[in-house]
Amino acid sequence: MTEIDLITGFLGAGKTTFIKKYGDFLKRKNIRFAVVENEFGAPGVDSAILKSKFWNVTEIAGGCICCTMKTGFHDIIKGLCGTCDRIIVEPSGIFNGDDFFEIIKSPELKDKCRVGMCITAVDPHSVDRLNESERSVLASELADTGCILWTKMDMPPKVDINKAQINIRDVVKSIGIDEDIPCFPTPSHMLKDEDFEKLMEIRPVSRVHTRTYTDHTMIFQSTRIYPEGIYTLGSIKRCIEHMTSCEEYGEISRIKGFVKSRNGVIAVNCTVNDRLFDSLDDGCVMLNIIGRKLNRKKIAECLKSYAKADLLH
Repeated sequence: MTEIDLITGFLGAGKTTFIKKYGDFLKRKNIRFAVVENEFGAPGVDSAILKSKFWNVTEIAGGCICCTMKTGFHDIIKGLCGTCDRIIVEPSGIFNGDDFFEIIKSPELKDKCRVGMCITAVDPHSVDRLNESERSVLASELADTGCILWTKMDMPPKVDINKAQINIRDVVKSIGIDEDIPCFPTPSHMLKDEDFEKLMEIRPVSRVHTRTYTDHTMIFQSTRIYPEGIYTLGSIKRCIEHMTSCEEYGEISRIKGFVKSRNGVIAVNCTVNDRLFDSLDDGCVMLNIIGRKLNRKKIAECLKSYAKADLLH
């Protein structure tokens, strides 16, 4: 029977980075696996990263496998069952776990697969910076998780894990859970083979909670923009900093993609907590922006103005 590994976590929590390491571990152990990658917005960002490392990656884009993309996800899992030992599912960062378990237990799947590892990646830097809608999403991801895996703990500033756990407790109380969720003792950046062996044994925990029924596309938006200008690291950093700190652009939760530079592209990977940029030789010029009340016109104008400023120098 095929095991389905569920790796949840809010937008930008570090799920893809973990799956890269986990996939490498499975390859070393000669365990056959496939990856199902769900992008809430535009296709091709996280999936491109995984496809560069693993051959069997299937992408579902443009919505959530827990609401608008349920049927497609069900059919993909049905097709993959029996072709490999494990299926790693990376849902969108905007995700409700209750729907996932219903799909896996559906009449057509219950005898072909079962839930394997079930963990939630959490960036401790960001928990207290999530807005109400984002906290609600994280709470629904934590409701049935086996454990929390702390991510990005190698990135500054240093975090107080006890404070982060208190924040998590407050988050899950919003759906009626009044208990501590276990945390894996090793942070994601320090995982070794023996840690992956232990993580593979962590199963979901059915906690009593208030279930939410949500079409996430009615709360969160995704817009895809193709910036035409040329940027330096400095100009795109200033642009992103400006957009994420001004309400006129909307409540931006995630910006990911590539912009053009003089010597290739700049990879943009921004969340509510961190802003990461990297110079690369090549990449598809496109930014996927996720949030609430997004003003696409103003976002496009802002990107254009910072590119123009760069061309003058």
